[in-house]
Amino acid sequence: MRPLVSIVMPSFNQAEFIEASIASVLEQDYPRLELIVADGGSTDATVDVLTRIQAQDGRLRWFSEPDKGPANAINKALARVRGTLIGWLNSDDLYTPGAVGRAVSALTGPENYVMAYGQGIHVDENGKELSRYPTLPPSTPYNRFAQGCYICQPTMFFTRTAHQLLGPLDESIKTAFDFEYWLRAFKAFSGRIGFVDEVQACSRLHDGCITLNMRYWVALEGLQVLHRHLGNAPGHWLLTYFSELLESGGKPPAGETLSEHAHNTLQAALPYLGAAEASNLRQTLKSSPRYSPLQIA
Repeated sequence: MRPLVSIVMPSFNQAEFIEASIASVLEQDYPRLELIVADGGSTDATVDVLTRIQAQDGRLRWFSEPDKGPANAINKALARVRGTLIGWLNSDDLYTPGAVGRAVSALTGPENYVMAYGQGIHVDENGKELSRYPTLPPSTPYNRFAQGCYICQPTMFFTRTAHQLLGPLDESIKTAFDFEYWLRAFKAFSGRIGFVDEVQACSRLHDGCITLNMRYWVALEGLQVLHRHLGNAPGHWLLTYFSELLESGGKPPAGETLSEHAHNTLQAALPYLGAAEASNLRQTLKSSPRYSPLQIA
């Protein structure tokens, strides 16, 4: 008998997208799967959508209750899985047709892989392709993670045993909990992670998504995660954040001037940088005309 695949889906006020995300799971051609939606107490039409779809398809299970953020929601869903293989799809992302079957083939083959991921693409709110995700194969040197994440999160599938060995997602991390999980996994399962060289999922970029809406935390937590797993982190993560901030009009969080925000962000990042890296970063911010509006002293 083919293994049961459990897909977990965190959700909060994503009624605009969640029906398409659910359909991309339930319309897969793989015969044995279940979908568990962990809703964080949505106040839009999400619960109505879930109720209607569950009445039509019993493979969907869901619960709606307050949570402590997306990592907590995912962990609660993972605790409810029945399958031996697991996928994780956000409520605004999409699987491509055949994605689950291809992942199962990778995880049940003779290589004895415990995780497998594939190619991904970015799409906009209307599902139009924006770009390819910069994916690299599992043979990539571990320290390449310092340059950025090369795993498109919704393309990753793993065995329940692997998850039990790794433990839950780190709920203290607001945005980079998936990145931290990959670094943990690649350290624990070197040589046992497979690759599906086809587009497995579409990662949706829109105004409400974490990737675009929480750039500060993405940068700072990326540095924190790299410091935890690789030692000192590279300062280019902060340069990227400051560049994006300036390109978007240079509007800092409420209560801070641009200069104050730049100074406070730099101070928050320093514990994750080596002395030489911190010195080089500060020099770049002070000397480059690109960053002069930040007024780094």
